[in-house]
Amino acid sequence: MVTAAIAMSVVVGLGAAPALAAPSAGERRSLSYVALGDSRAASPTTLTQFQGCSRSETAYPNLLAKTIGATSFRTVACVGARGENITTAPQLRFDGFHPPQIEAVRPDTDLITISIGANDANWGNLSRWCIAPIQGMDSRCRTNPFYVTGIHDGLRALEASVDSSLRAVRKRAPKAVIAVIGQGGYFGDRGCYPANPASDADIRFIRNSFLARYNTILEKVSGRHGAVFVDIQNRVVGHDACSGDKWFEGFVPTSIYLGFHQNLKGNEAMARLIADALPEDLGISR
Repeated sequence: MVTAAIAMSVVVGLGAAPALAAPSAGERRSLSYVALGDSRAASPTTLTQFQGCSRSETAYPNLLAKTIGATSFRTVACVGARGENITTAPQLRFDGFHPPQIEAVRPDTDLITISIGANDANWGNLSRWCIAPIQGMDSRCRTNPFYVTGIHDGLRALEASVDSSLRAVRKRAPKAVIAVIGQGGYFGDRGCYPANPASDADIRFIRNSFLARYNTILEKVSGRHGAVFVDIQNRVVGHDACSGDKWFEGFVPTSIYLGFHQNLKGNEAMARLIADALPEDLGISR
């Protein structure tokens, strides 16, 4: 179980998926789990970044499957995935084309986690606008009108992408528990070199004006489709890329995990947080 410091906040929208029948005493119900998404769910490392979809065995979906005792597990998360790669469009990677991820979902799938929208929102490039190449320099991306417009456009694309993805997934698996995984964790109250080379003011701007709004959209759209929104950003405070006990890598990583992604500790924390957010009647091991 996760400690109180990272206790989970869950939002379940009106029209949530029908409750699953709880197993009787001594009965072990089967639990099928499919993970969809982009690099946040793939958790690429320097060892996997040029292999197919760059998925690592220590990604949060893999750890979550073990945590909840899934009897069937499949992850089709892929680095660079956009909403269209969840629903309709094949995705080209190093090993060829990968079919739309939704094909891994069955009508009787019990649990689906999804991390999508970052590439639609241009999250990586927008964050890099704030980088200051010289320590002590302030790029002032927070006052750059092109950057502010980029955020606005990115968030609008995010909502459309997540909405279409969840609509398609819900239609394909109407009784499944769908968990939408929140964004963030990389930024705290300050910048630091070389991990997050940006001014404190710009770091706070990214966190509060971009990521906070990003998660608000995820929460809203999750409720629209009866999905569970799992807040990560607000539950991992103190473990950003500039902290002494970091769970997330910054622009310049210091582990085998790639920049602006969670490391092993982050994957472990996310798996615990997601497990705690899932409804009791899913019949998971805790």
